Amino acid sequence: MNILNPLQIEILKEIINIGVGKSADVLNTMIQTHITLEVPEVKIIQFSEYQDFVDYFEDENYAVITLPFNGDLTGFSKLILSSDHAAKLVNAFIGRSGTSIDMDSLRIDILSEIGNVIINAVMGTLSNMLNINLDYIVPSYEQGSRNIIIPEEMIKNESTILFAKTHFKIEEFEARGNFAIFFRVKSFNTLIEKIQIYYEKNLL
Repeated sequence: MNILNPLQIEILKEIINIGVGKSADVLNTMIQTHITLEVPEVKIIQFSEYQDFVDYFEDENYAVITLPFNGDLTGFSKLILSSDHAAKLVNAFIGRSGTSIDMDSLRIDILSEIGNVIINAVMGTLSNMLNINLDYIVPSYEQGSRNIIIPEEMIKNESTILFAKTHFKIEEFEARGNFAIFFRVKSFNTLIEKIQIYYEKNLL
């Protein structure tokens, strides 16, 4: 399997930042307040590094929104939020202070909508800028321990992870989350080819 070089990673980081910027515009309209999102770091995690990836998530509980995709690429996109930071986002959306909120249907609906907006914006930008055809499956919401973060199917297929730390700033609220795309090996190699074509077409 090929690995991205630093320039290719920077291209991916720029694409993801454009995507989260578009999602911020949508979220601004939804909650009628200023929200900014930024991605300060993008990493590529290989199968041999899975345990280090899992160990990064030290909290007991997480909210995870997952969007499966197929087409030119096959895998899963996930927005991963610790329960504390998920609560901050929900509180910002419903106008409450503090960091605690009941795990009810309202929380699930809000987090699912936030996740859908961010994931669709990022994947749509990736698809458009790299000329990749993708089909999406219905997104899902899960909450639980860090074991729900990596799909079992991705472990069996020794997938590669594109991991992007994501920072949310909503007026007085600040929250952190993580955006991850799990690619099957063949799909990741296709992604590298698409990035190289984009580079040769736009940056040379």
